[in-house]
Amino acid sequence: MRVLLIEDDELVRSALSETLDGHGFEVDGLANAEDALILLGAGQVPDVLVTDVNLGPGLDGFDLAELARARHPKVEVILISGTTPDLAGRAAGRHERFLQKPFAPEQLAAKIREAGAERLG
Repeated sequence: MRVLLIEDDELVRSALSETLDGHGFEVDGLANAEDALILLGAGQVPDVLVTDVNLGPGLDGFDLAELARARHPKVEVILISGTTPDLAGRAAGRHERFLQKPFAPEQLAAKIREAGAERLG
């Protein structure tokens, strides 16, 4: 299963990428939404997009999720954040999940499997 991981914290991104790779996922880890959009625009379509909500300057995870689904409607999205975002004001659809930091990498792997099964189902 192909996973696109967007996390601005290099240590977190590296640790999650390594763990997910160990769980058998094909992982592309990037630091920001703009680089992710370049990859998505080049036809690199993940099964699951995992993005931090707060990505520093530029687009945030919500923006990225919306743009990714506009290009690839079936992509599953997992939003991760150390803060609790206002999900009430957002139209969280069938293809969107949330995981609160801190979490065990195994929890993320389980969410990815769940999202992937949803995509195939």
